[in-house]
Amino acid sequence: MVAMNWALRALVSLSALVVASSCGATSASRDQARAVAAVGVLEVGNLRFDALAPQPLSSGVCGLFLWARSAQEPVLVLAAFSDPTEARVRLRGRERNLRRTAAEGEASFGHFERQTYSDDRLTLVVDVVFDTSGRLRDGAAIERGFIRTRDRGGEEIVIPVGGMVACEP
Repeated sequence: MVAMNWALRALVSLSALVVASSCGATSASRDQARAVAAVGVLEVGNLRFDALAPQPLSSGVCGLFLWARSAQEPVLVLAAFSDPTEARVRLRGRERNLRRTAAEGEASFGHFERQTYSDDRLTLVVDVVFDTSGRLRDGAAIERGFIRTRDRGGEEIVIPVGGMVACEP
């Protein structure tokens, strides 16, 4: 649990850096997402992502934690785990666990540059670039990334994200 507390402290410290460095996102994709008055909510198209609570890790598990870059303040919108290989999101007040159905690209701490998560009603494609320079112990920062999905009308939704991978030894 000590490593997880360290990871959470590092994550909070990194969130300011992540929000400030929204390079890689087009102004159209940044404008597409908007934060609403309620704290911890991100509305994109007709989807509403609610902030996830802190996500504990079990021993030997690595987690990918992504914050929306387009919100007025960072909103933890996705947590994915190396074991079991699933992602957790909170949509319209309801937590959903999505299993990983595809992974490709370079791996970092049990996660890949492109991962697809689905529960047969919702599919999220997560594209990230890992910073493996060694600035973090037992993890890696996410230099830039996107979550892609489609809304009920079939429109593609792109959410610019930043975050990190952290592991519980």
